[in-house]
Amino acid sequence: MILEAEKERLIEEFRACLEDWEGGENEEDSAPVDLHTLLAEMAALKNEIRLESRQFKTMLEEMRHFGEALREQNERLNRDLERVREQAAVAKRQAERGLLLGLLDLRDRLQAGVDAGGLPQSSFLVRLFPTQTRLIRSLVQGQTLTVQRMDELLAEHQVRPLEAIGQMLDPHQMRAVGVETALDKPDGQVLREVRCGFYHHGELLRTAEVIVNKTGMA
Repeated sequence: MILEAEKERLIEEFRACLEDWEGGENEEDSAPVDLHTLLAEMAALKNEIRLESRQFKTMLEEMRHFGEALREQNERLNRDLERVREQAAVAKRQAERGLLLGLLDLRDRLQAGVDAGGLPQSSFLVRLFPTQTRLIRSLVQGQTLTVQRMDELLAEHQVRPLEAIGQMLDPHQMRAVGVETALDKPDGQVLREVRCGFYHHGELLRTAEVIVNKTGMA
């Protein structure tokens, strides 16, 4: 570095001057010491050191500001990234919820067909339309298997039915769509399910629609 080299040169010159003084002033070939020039050069060197020190401090201050700006930028990027991740997670949950609700609606339709096909039929109609009766039974069996497979698929996605029958009405999980009277049961107890409720990963996915008991009806 130029500054270090200049310092070494001045030190060597100062050392040489001291050696000349120690060697005596009677030598004819000794050069006279220009102390004024030496002091001037040392003063210039001091000023140069002071200037470089200020420049170094300025550079450190700029680097500190740059570091703070970089840290703030990284924090903003991390916040933006976290917000994007949360939005993506919410969108994924909403899409999954919509798909599962659609599957549950389809399951309800299939189960309704199974329930309707399982009703006892008139022996007269069975004798009159034996082929159609066998066809209906076959369709009911096929729909029953389909419902079972859908239940297995829903269970694989952590969808579980809500047990409502026999429980007291819970407005957070159930919606009463009708009332009936059972004198041997307490008021507010669920007697039947019109539409089954479901959980997804422990959170309510669909509210159950139920018939509750109400005694003392007019």
